[in-house]
Amino acid sequence: MMKGMARRMAGSVGSSLWEGTSKFTDTGGGATDVVAVRHPSGHTMCSSFHAQLPRLSKVDMMGSRVQLFVNNLPTHILMVLDRDNICCFDDGSYKPAASELDALNLRPGRNSLRYELIHPLNNDRKFSVKADLHLWMPHDKVVIVDIDGTVTKTDVAGYGAAKLGYEYTHAGVCECVTVIARQGYKVLFLTSRAITLAQSTREFLRSIGFSNGGCGMPEFCLITTTETFLPSLIVGVRGADKFKTAALQEIVTAFAPEVKIRQSSSEEKVPGWRMDTSPQMSHHRTALGPQLASNLEVRETPADDEEQASQNSTLLYDGSDSDKSQAPPPPPAHPEGAASPGAPGGRCSDPLAGGIFVAGFGNRLTDTAAYAAVGVPTSHNFLIDERSLLKTMSPDSPAAFDGYLTLLPHIQRLLPALSPEGVPLGGAEGKGTCPFDCDCDLLVL
Repeated sequence: MMKGMARRMAGSVGSSLWEGTSKFTDTGGGATDVVAVRHPSGHTMCSSFHAQLPRLSKVDMMGSRVQLFVNNLPTHILMVLDRDNICCFDDGSYKPAASELDALNLRPGRNSLRYELIHPLNNDRKFSVKADLHLWMPHDKVVIVDIDGTVTKTDVAGYGAAKLGYEYTHAGVCECVTVIARQGYKVLFLTSRAITLAQSTREFLRSIGFSNGGCGMPEFCLITTTETFLPSLIVGVRGADKFKTAALQEIVTAFAPEVKIRQSSSEEKVPGWRMDTSPQMSHHRTALGPQLASNLEVRETPADDEEQASQNSTLLYDGSDSDKSQAPPPPPAHPEGAASPGAPGGRCSDPLAGGIFVAGFGNRLTDTAAYAAVGVPTSHNFLIDERSLLKTMSPDSPAAFDGYLTLLPHIQRLLPALSPEGVPLGGAEGKGTCPFDCDCDLLVL
């Protein structure tokens, strides 16, 4: 009898803690950032508009309209709330019509985005969540960075430390990311955190790095899961690679809408990511060669070209539930005459010929597997541990660094500066033994 009472008490306490945690972390709502790419044809393609409005009352707001504001100006784009306060368009998709997207007066780079709802019972009370809409060009190159364990020193302690008001981040991470951005690359933070923590995560990233006279993070795009707090924890443990691969593939479609990506099933549900059902997502696609981005058009792949496109396209890794047992796939094939980015002694400019995503930083094999799935070469696919030791995933010539500060002098060779048109700027040849062709003698493990 006493054991039964103890079990009931424990269950009651656990249920209360579970409910209290959900209320504390999920009532504020949130939204992921959106990537939009304006092509030479004049059309703009984008990733999904994922947002969840706050739960601040017991009133059922299902079906209520949500208006989008860009740079604090109202737009004609309207969304609707479902029963979970998730924003979607009338057809159930998460992307606006092409005409609506083209009509937005977007400026290059970051644009503020706000989802605003007027309460159905009180027109004076407005609910809103904020995000950013980033307008990029087809020639832009992107570097992916995980947050928990990659920016912070550990998955859990880093997040908790920020809540307590002190930093628990890897030394030099802000400086390293800042130099990458100054080289002309776009920075994409991809995290398994909940969508309801998106705004606090932006604030966290914008607040770190200033202690001891350091620099902060540069302009960045933030993509989180589309789950609330507790389900996102499960995604982070059991399905981070699937979620991150799906999110990155969707960004690929904004850059290269006419090249197919092979997937096992377009109807497959991905934990942590609400798949879009709009017509422009009927075919998943990825970039192929160095000249593809400059010739993009918004069109379908002709039937006669499907076989050739299938032969040339990258076979994407479809994820694994374990980040310990599944090794990342080999880097994708490259155009004839171009060296493989992961090959020993390959020049640092080689990864720029491989596609959109040219480098990635993570602390788990699920991170590196997701990065490899969208074309990040093994020589630029970095894994970091709690001691801040960085190593590449290249099986032939792995390189190790004692932290971001040690990697910092190699960034200009690792990721050569880009012109405004996305063309790598030339530099002097290195003479050392460094695999990144620097004038140093970096130890190759």
